[in-house]
Amino acid sequence: MYSTLETGPAQPSGLKRLARRDLPTTPRTPRTVTAPAAEPKPFAWPEVTFATALTWTLRGLKWIVVLAVLGALVGYGYSVLARPKYTAYSDLVVDPANLQVVNNDLYQQSSDQNAQLLDVESKLRVLTSGNVLTSVVTELGLQNDPEFVSGGGMFDLSFLTGPSTESDEARLNTAVEALAKKVTARREERTYVVTVAVSTEVAEKSVKIANALVAAFQAELAKAEAEGATRAADALVDRLSQLKSDVADAEGAVETFKRANGLESSNGELVNSQSMTLLNQRSIDAQQALIAAQSHYAELADPVTGEANANAVQTAAMVALRTQYALVRQQADAAATKFGPLHPNRALVDRQMAGIDQQIAAETARAVQTAKFELEQAKRTVAELDQQANAARASVATDGQSQVELRDLERDAKAKSDVYEAFLTRAREITEQQQLDTTNIRIISPPVLPSTRSWPPRAVVTASAGAFGGVSLGIALALALGFVAAARRPRAQ
Repeated sequence: MYSTLETGPAQPSGLKRLARRDLPTTPRTPRTVTAPAAEPKPFAWPEVTFATALTWTLRGLKWIVVLAVLGALVGYGYSVLARPKYTAYSDLVVDPANLQVVNNDLYQQSSDQNAQLLDVESKLRVLTSGNVLTSVVTELGLQNDPEFVSGGGMFDLSFLTGPSTESDEARLNTAVEALAKKVTARREERTYVVTVAVSTEVAEKSVKIANALVAAFQAELAKAEAEGATRAADALVDRLSQLKSDVADAEGAVETFKRANGLESSNGELVNSQSMTLLNQRSIDAQQALIAAQSHYAELADPVTGEANANAVQTAAMVALRTQYALVRQQADAAATKFGPLHPNRALVDRQMAGIDQQIAAETARAVQTAKFELEQAKRTVAELDQQANAARASVATDGQSQVELRDLERDAKAKSDVYEAFLTRAREITEQQQLDTTNIRIISPPVLPSTRSWPPRAVVTASAGAFGGVSLGIALALALGFVAAARRPRAQ
């Protein structure tokens, strides 16, 4: 590239000179020709190699040293001035299976492992819930602790702001929020063990809060179970009044139906059925008595001719008469042998025997008459019992359809009574369970007073970390400065 600057006009050719020879000549000003602008050089990133990076780092060594010292001072100052934190740990076994205090428990126990883990996670959430934290704050009075009310930042600036003017409720909420940030709870993998960590500025306070937190957690679970039992018991009690009324109505309907249809019962059996059984037994006895009376009458008198059979009469009077007759007959035989048949004593004896014969005949007639009367009485008894049994059979047959309806009413009453008794028993069981704590929470590692603070680390650690950070920042700054300087340096043509 180049430029040409003309100081005079160009020389015309021969024909042009001849043509212009007659024209008047005028002076001409020289024309300046500007050279074209130079094209900008394209930008290129400087090449960075290990050697150049090392060179840049060595050039910025003073910055690295300064920042390392500043970082170490900042780390040491943080370790000295920052508020310390002491962490107390407690391990709990949160067993999803509650204690089996009674056979008919209120809550169903699940055997599914996933469901059990979900139950443990739910209880873990309860551990850090607002109810538990509020209970701990109220019990320990943390709403009056500056660590939980003033914010508990890195440095205590409460002396600048003065005493808090918040209301009691606001202070309580502030303390609960602050405590929630200081409490962590996690479950160990594949176990039911839950680890609770509490961090505060005082070691004794951390232990005290950890103990109060575990106690409030157990109380909250027991309270939740008691509230569940109370709701269930109240629901059952509310339903019991209606069930009791239903049972009374059903049993009243049974008794009314029995009275209306003559289905009274005794000892669990209908009166009509008992009467039928009794009549059958009495009818059998009457039949046996009739047979005996007929047999006795047949012995005393011929059923065809009606002639009496004195020999069959075995009454006490007949026995006495026969004995007396035998004695008189013996006397008559003796007198006939001794005095002869025409002796007056014989006639007297004969008259005695005739009188005795008349008495025997009269006794025989009386016995026959008595047997006949007993036979007729037995026949009337059998007839009456047969009539009553037939009537009872008709009544029992008529009661068949009524008994079908009665059994249906009795089944309905029994079903309602069973439900009422089951609800009543269950309500009493649940009411008693309100007084029982069936939560299965065991403390396997109580909180121990921490011997060292958990934060911040020791001054050596924080100073070393600050120095390392300063060195890293210094190296980054030296490399950046070297890169910028190399990028601004013009490139060779």
